[in-house]
Amino acid sequence: MKVLKILVLESSDNSISQIIEILRNNDFSVDICSNNSEFLECIYNNLYDLYLININEKSLPRFQLIQLLNEYHDMTMKMVIASIPNIIKPSFLSGCDECIIKNIDEKEILLRIKALIRRQFKIYSDSIHIRKNIEYEIFHKKILIDKTEVHLGEKPLLILDYLLKFRGLFVSSENLENGVYPANSNNKNGVIRFHIHKLRQILGNDIIVSNRVNGYKINI
Repeated sequence: MKVLKILVLESSDNSISQIIEILRNNDFSVDICSNNSEFLECIYNNLYDLYLININEKSLPRFQLIQLLNEYHDMTMKMVIASIPNIIKPSFLSGCDECIIKNIDEKEILLRIKALIRRQFKIYSDSIHIRKNIEYEIFHKKILIDKTEVHLGEKPLLILDYLLKFRGLFVSSENLENGVYPANSNNKNGVIRFHIHKLRQILGNDIIVSNRVNGYKINI
């Protein structure tokens, strides 16, 4: 099953079609759009683990799109695919998390993408140990208890995924809801509480702490 979702902002000449093929061949779920409006519509309707933004000499206004995402505190990692080296510096100044030249080889782009995902969790491995016998695999988004997968459903896993990125810190109910539901969703905090209860049944009641004022925190 393809778990990690990438939203690609391609150019009209399909200049990174080879990179898109590499991603799909390595089990990433990839959505593609060709302009800023389509890109923002996809974000409104879906959640993604990574934005891949193709920028060349004709699409420099896309720097403003990256700035806009950061102004709205979009926490999704943003990688720029640059057509020429001169685009690298302004890409970082606009607020991207990584920038690569489009003729990068297959192994390197996969390593860089995985490094970005690990950076969000502040780890150098592919999993986080929640308890001695419980671990969460960040690339497959699944819980293993004694090396056996426990099926919880999409939303509880997304909540756990989000809390682990900010482990040790309280996350407000509003931020948590925004992190696990797309912008077009009208879900209530009561739904979050239901999924938190489900996670506690598996992980233990002491793992996720709740506070009426500050929200939720995972202690590991």
